[in-house]
Amino acid sequence: MKPNIFLKTTRGLATLAVVAVMAGCGKHAGPPPKMAFPVKLTPALPMDAPVLINAFGTTKARMSVDIVPQVSGQLLQTFIQDGAVVTNAQPLFQIDPRDYAARVQQAEAARAADQANRELARLTMERNQPLLEKKLISAEDFGTIKTRFAAASAALQADEALLALARLNLARCTIAAPLAGVCSTRTTDDGNLVAAGLTRLVNIRSYDPLFVDFSVSEDYLPLIRRALAAGPVKLELVPRGETNTYTATLDVIENAVSAQTGTIQLRGSAPNPDLKLWAHQFVSVRLHAGTVPGAVMVPEGAVQFGKQGPYLFVVSAQNTAELRPLQLGVRVGDLVQAVSGVQAGENVVVLGQLMLFPGAPVMDATQPPPAAAPTAAKIAREGE
Repeated sequence: MKPNIFLKTTRGLATLAVVAVMAGCGKHAGPPPKMAFPVKLTPALPMDAPVLINAFGTTKARMSVDIVPQVSGQLLQTFIQDGAVVTNAQPLFQIDPRDYAARVQQAEAARAADQANRELARLTMERNQPLLEKKLISAEDFGTIKTRFAAASAALQADEALLALARLNLARCTIAAPLAGVCSTRTTDDGNLVAAGLTRLVNIRSYDPLFVDFSVSEDYLPLIRRALAAGPVKLELVPRGETNTYTATLDVIENAVSAQTGTIQLRGSAPNPDLKLWAHQFVSVRLHAGTVPGAVMVPEGAVQFGKQGPYLFVVSAQNTAELRPLQLGVRVGDLVQAVSGVQAGENVVVLGQLMLFPGAPVMDATQPPPAAAPTAAKIAREGE
C-alpha cells in the first residue's frame, strides 16, 4: 500500500501554521525594556564635622586616703556615720588622751628642771668671767664651767623637742579628716584598742573633681596631641545604665604607648560637686579632637564593604548606578565622612543597594515613576 503523500503534506502545512500563529501571539516584537530598580536616595552633605574619638573608661577618685591612727590607745568615740560626707579638718575619731596628757606634763616638768640648771650654769659662768680676766681662776676651771653651761643648754633643747613630741601625740588623739570627701564603712568600733600605723579606721575618697582613665589606639596620638596643644580638649562621659552626659576635660597623656595593646592611656577630670559620679564606674567616653571643615558626609547605612574595601552607589544624571570606592574619615552620629569617592551634592543610595550593579537603571522610590521607565510591576502586568 502506497503512503498518502497528500495527507503528510497537509499535516506539515498545518503544523507550520500553528507555529506561525503562536509566534504572532507575543505582544513585544523586540527585547523587553530594562527594569528600573527602586531605591531611596539622599544627597551627600558638606559640613564642618567634629572629630570625635569614642572609647571606654572608668572613673577614679582624685584622692583616696586610709585613715590610720598615728598613736596607739583605746578608741573612745567616733564622730561620723558610715558613708558620711566630710569636710577637710572635720573630727572623725577620738582616742583616749589621758596617757598622752600625762606625758606632756612629764615633759614640761623635765624642761622646767633643765631650765633651772641652765640658768644656774649661766650665772656661774658670768660670775667667773671677771675672775678669769684677773687670773684668779685657771682657764681650765673656767672651761669646765663653760662646758656645764653648754651641756645644760643642750639638755634644755632636748626637753623642748620631747615636749613638742608629747604635745603632738596628744593632738593626734583627735583624728581629723585630711581632705573633703566621702567615707567608707568604718572598720573598728568604739572601745577597741587601735595600733599606731596599723589599724585602718575608715577610707575617704575625694570626688570633686573626679578622674576618668581611658585608652585609645595609638593611631589617634598625633591627632590628640595637636588638639591638646591648641587648647582644652573636651570629653563627654556617659555612665553605664544612664543617659545623662557629664562634661570633662582631658588632662594627661601617658608618656608611653603600651607595647602589649598598642594603646595610649589618657586621663581627664570631671567636675562633680553634686557627687553624681562615683569611683570605679564604667563610662563611655567621647573625645572632641577638633573639626574637619567642609567634610563630605554620607549616611553610614549607605556604605558597603567588599574585598577592595568600603564603597557605595551614586546615581548619575542618567539615573544609573555608579559604584564608588571610598576612603572613610570621621563619624558624627549616623553620618560618616567620605574623604574621597563622593562629591558634595551627589545622590547616594541608602536603601535598595543590595540588588544594584554598576550601570543598573534606578529610580527614586519616593518619586512617582516616569512613563519611560517601566518598573518590575508594570513589566509583569504587560507579560500576562
